[in-house]
Amino acid sequence: MLHLIFQSSEVDVVLERIEAGDAVVFIGSSILRLIKRGSMTKVLKQSAKSCYLCALSDDLALFGIDRGDLIDGVRVIEYTEWVELAVTHQQSLSWC
Repeated sequence: MLHLIFQSSEVDVVLERIEAGDAVVFIGSSILRLIKRGSMTKVLKQSAKSCYLCALSDDLALFGIDRGDLIDGVRVIEYTEWVELAVTHQQSLSWC
């Protein structure tokens, strides 16, 4: 399953529902939850061990976040990689 998270407030809900092998793309304000030393650090590090967690590079730039500020295990992707994830996952769910 491919999960698309658009808002910071939806991150907790999604993390309760993801399964091993799922891909989660953090978009818009949801990327703010990926910053080291945030309240979700421990949970996100654990999720990154079994799921593909990623953030769009353009959104990082928009919010002024450097790649080094992200929790370990979070991958930075471009739009082309987002399209590849959409093609490789039969189902997707948008969390707005």
